[in-house]
Amino acid sequence: MSDQTQPETRKPPATGRIALVAALLGAVVFVCINIVSAQIFRNARVDLTEQHLYSLSQGTRTLLAELKEPVRFRLFMSSGLTKQAPQLAAFAGRVRSLLDSYVAAAKGNIILEVIDPKPFSEEEDRAVAFGIDGFTGVGGERLFFGLAATNSTTGRATIGVFAPDREQFLEYDLTRLVSELGRRGKPVVALLDGLGLAGNPMMRMPEQQVLTQMKQFFDVQPVSGDVEKLPDDTRVLMVVHPQNLSEKTLYTIDQWVMAGNATMIFVDPFAENQSGPRPGLPSPNPTSNLEPLFKAWGVKFDTTRAIGDPDYALQTERNVNGRPVASQNLPWMALRGDALARDEAILAQLSAIVMTTAGAFETAKDGVTLRPLVRASSAAVTLDASQAGDRFGDPRRLLVGLTKAPKPPILAARLMGTLDSAYPDGLKTEEKKPDEAKSDEKKPDEAKPDTAKADEAKKEETNAATNTLKKSAKPANVILVGDADMLMDRNWVQMHTLFGQQVAQAFANNADFVINAIEQMAGGAALSDLRGRGVSWRPFELIQRMEAEADSQFRAKEQELTNQLKDTEQKLSQLPKAAEGSNEVLTAEQAKTIEGFRTQLLAIRSQLRDVQFALRRDVDNLKNLVTALNVGVVPVTVGVIVIAFGMRRSRRPLPKKPSGATA
Repeated sequence: MSDQTQPETRKPPATGRIALVAALLGAVVFVCINIVSAQIFRNARVDLTEQHLYSLSQGTRTLLAELKEPVRFRLFMSSGLTKQAPQLAAFAGRVRSLLDSYVAAAKGNIILEVIDPKPFSEEEDRAVAFGIDGFTGVGGERLFFGLAATNSTTGRATIGVFAPDREQFLEYDLTRLVSELGRRGKPVVALLDGLGLAGNPMMRMPEQQVLTQMKQFFDVQPVSGDVEKLPDDTRVLMVVHPQNLSEKTLYTIDQWVMAGNATMIFVDPFAENQSGPRPGLPSPNPTSNLEPLFKAWGVKFDTTRAIGDPDYALQTERNVNGRPVASQNLPWMALRGDALARDEAILAQLSAIVMTTAGAFETAKDGVTLRPLVRASSAAVTLDASQAGDRFGDPRRLLVGLTKAPKPPILAARLMGTLDSAYPDGLKTEEKKPDEAKSDEKKPDEAKPDTAKADEAKKEETNAATNTLKKSAKPANVILVGDADMLMDRNWVQMHTLFGQQVAQAFANNADFVINAIEQMAGGAALSDLRGRGVSWRPFELIQRMEAEADSQFRAKEQELTNQLKDTEQKLSQLPKAAEGSNEVLTAEQAKTIEGFRTQLLAIRSQLRDVQFALRRDVDNLKNLVTALNVGVVPVTVGVIVIAFGMRRSRRPLPKKPSGATA
């Protein structure tokens, strides 16, 4: 018999050893993937928040993409900030994340440096030198949370402290800071003034405080007459109470707006502060409107009607027939609260804006909209503008025969959409009058034939028509205001004498509104398009509603039980008691009554405890469920996947013993 040797089968390695090696390899791969992805996908993110809190708007991205020089961000954030103020953790995380987004969108033109200014360190000295505002922590430690930015030259801009109450305007503040670093010197504001903001020394009219404050922040360049070209480097055109403007001036304004440039226009149905030909007398025509332009742009502004609002009306006193009369003056409005668009950065910190005899704007063209900045309430009425603006009339006559406005009137707004030019064919050249033609005959160049002159005139018109923008080339950057008087001192400041000097004290934020608007518009469309974005702290709205409902039920039941408890205690106190040390004994009926009241008292207290427990039961159950889902879902899911893989049988067949093997 021949012996056949059976091949020796290897023993499979222990399952536990394989699991251990796999776990170690998995841990190594996990760490490596995290390290590599942290570098490669450092700035990649998916923003799933409802209001896209961690994403940049398109305007900001465009501004960052157009940066011509590098900007360095220095974020001064103390390491103990979130430890001492845990409520700032989410806000601080959003600030850091948003700064990373700026770095990514700038494509190398923004460099972020995070600095921890520890006490008595050089970093703390740098923070102070940059103007970062420090504040004292719990243990007396000085904390910092601000940003300093510099450009390649001497430009510097700072956010002294990131305040949580400005969180919804965080992107606006950062984009404004970048915009400031991209400018050289003060922004130029071209002012077309038809109201007299500059004053008149001959008539002893001082310069208005709005203009005085504007000059502190901007390079204000007045323009007048036939305006064919605005001053060089103009960033914002401000048109105040336009009257009797020439075709050239209207054409210049129209083309400036068509190019997407910043424009702020103040019109008025009745300018009470406009002076007439003689001092102290009203103007024969206090109305202003840009009718040729407004009509083409799709804007309606009725100069015959003024807005009055009983919700915001001021109480004024006038001399009527030799007697002082105090009354509510409907067209004189102190607009505050809901009247101001709080999601607009230029209005978020303002308290009130005073307007007198203001008009309202409407849109009359598809694709053109108004984004309200200041609007009256639903109780607003429309008034005859001439009566509303009469400074000597009795304000009580405006309280009768009121015409309610169909919807809350818009008193100031952003003009949005694609606008049509009022001069699509360009500005037509004016034909010369006979007298001018005769005088021109004396000029040597008049020897040209008439046909040559006609050809030159046609050529000029053709060039003008060719260079004319027929539609807005960029998104409109226009703010409309229906009251020019709001710029005058009377509407927002009072003058006081202090140590022989005239000191202005503001009682409204009219100048703040103008300066904020110009500053924002000077930053271009990127700033004008930014609005409030919401905050990173989001409450559990469902839990809040449940708590509110339970609280209302609890309060009603608690009040009922408390009244029963008080009534029972009062009845119990009125029952006769055995005096201490006396021989008087309560009757059996009295003792039974007292015992009944005490039993009722205990029952009421027990019901009160049950109600208080029921108040928290549903809310606590929901919170426990949410916590369990947040904490347990991931590990449970991973465990299920591991068990599923572990329970799978190997598809490879087990090795079989050879059938022909002999011993």
